[in-house]
Amino acid sequence: MKVLIADDDRGYRDFLRQLLEQEQDVQVTGIAMDSEVTPRNAVARELRRILDGCPICDGGFRHHAYALLGMVVTDEKQGDQKRLEQFFRLLWEHRWEEVLRFREWSATKDTVVAFAFSCNKARLGILTILSPAEAVSPDNPLHFFILSAEEGRKLQAAVAPEKWIPLRSTLSDHQYQ
Repeated sequence: MKVLIADDDRGYRDFLRQLLEQEQDVQVTGIAMDSEVTPRNAVARELRRILDGCPICDGGFRHHAYALLGMVVTDEKQGDQKRLEQFFRLLWEHRWEEVLRFREWSATKDTVVAFAFSCNKARLGILTILSPAEAVSPDNPLHFFILSAEEGRKLQAAVAPEKWIPLRSTLSDHQYQ
């Protein structure tokens, strides 16, 4: 028997456990959904690790998506600090078009990155992360907030549909050859 078990959906895992307990002679095979090694999958994996479950629906990440909103270099220099303050002010004021223009990155400096994430409950949230320049240091969550439904619609309209990336792959994302 071949089945696809969504690893973040408790109902499917419970079904598989019951099946295996009741049918001792059943063999089950599946597909590793996150077997691709691409930058977007690495980002999704890191966001899932940081969030540890959706803060909106308290569930897994099937049918959830994320989009990069902006990033800004953080440094001790006065100019970098002012840019960081501006970035956060624009986030708090929900000035999405301006936030989307922040695309600063340096391999030798820490970066603050803002992501939007959409829940299958039709709500959106924002997550900011401090991404250290040192590759061995983990990304650190700074904060998240959940937008009102109206503000979520405004953000959804500001981000192009093709910029939304699934937080967890689904079977329809994979083509068999």
